[in-house]
Amino acid sequence: MRRRTSLLPVLLLALVSGAARGGTPVESPPAQAPSALSSVADFERLLKRIDDEQRAAEGELAGIDPRIETLRKRMLARGRAYYRHVHAGLLPVGEGFDALVDHAARVERVRRALERDIADEKALLERRTELEDRILRLRAERAPLELQREAMTRAKRALEAEDERRAAFARAFESSSRPDYVAIYGADSGPRDADARLGFEAQKGRLLFPVAGRAEVRRSSKHGVSGVELFAQPGAAVRSVAAGRVVFADRYDSYALTVIVDHGDRYYSVYASLGGTELRAGDPVAAGARVGTAPTAGQGDTVYFEIRRGASALDPGPWLGL
Repeated sequence: MRRRTSLLPVLLLALVSGAARGGTPVESPPAQAPSALSSVADFERLLKRIDDEQRAAEGELAGIDPRIETLRKRMLARGRAYYRHVHAGLLPVGEGFDALVDHAARVERVRRALERDIADEKALLERRTELEDRILRLRAERAPLELQREAMTRAKRALEAEDERRAAFARAFESSSRPDYVAIYGADSGPRDADARLGFEAQKGRLLFPVAGRAEVRRSSKHGVSGVELFAQPGAAVRSVAAGRVVFADRYDSYALTVIVDHGDRYYSVYASLGGTELRAGDPVAAGARVGTAPTAGQGDTVYFEIRRGASALDPGPWLGL
């Protein structure tokens, strides 16, 4: 008995070849050249456009593989049906001419449907390649833009810091509105950790001032130890004088709302009579990071500050450069 060779691979190959000859390539839209960028906001807008386009491309790409899988299953079923119809040959001729015509029409319908599926698969494969190329291009465009944005941001911060230093210099000559206080201006340079590697003791004399902006300061022993009182704008940021970890953040007797930061080697800074804080025990803080806010109307007038070594309070003046 003669072994029958499957014609399905041959038929599919013929249909693929025909679809490939008649297919139309899918062209990707030309990349738009960015206009001149003169500010950080311009970079942000361009990066947002790139991000939106990349998300859209990735979303479409994620849906292509399931569609290809569905198409291939349907092609397999139709290919088998086509093979069965073709293999039947002229068998329906015994049922008359009309049956033969119907059989031929069914074969042609299956063949055309199979051609459409193959063409659709080819288009999806081309679209997948196009989307993958577009995503790579967008990522390549984004990298230098991010570098330029960061460079422009650093330049802007440097200018702002210079303006802040000029303002601090001018305000240093302002007289205090309280006779027993000294006016001090702490430039708001933001969090920093550059001096953390020196250790707390090595930073003596150049710790950050506990209040950002203008404040009036006086020595105080209202809690029976050496400290300072800081009269600042209501709600002004109170910041850590050095990097450390919060070991206490709660209300405590006459100290009221208090945050204590451990700076290592048994050195601590104490920030009391705060108007508010979002820190919890165990939170790390950078030098210059916010530990709380100055009290507002009805909460008190001053922030109280101490430096301690173990349980012993130290004079904060030399540590703050006062």
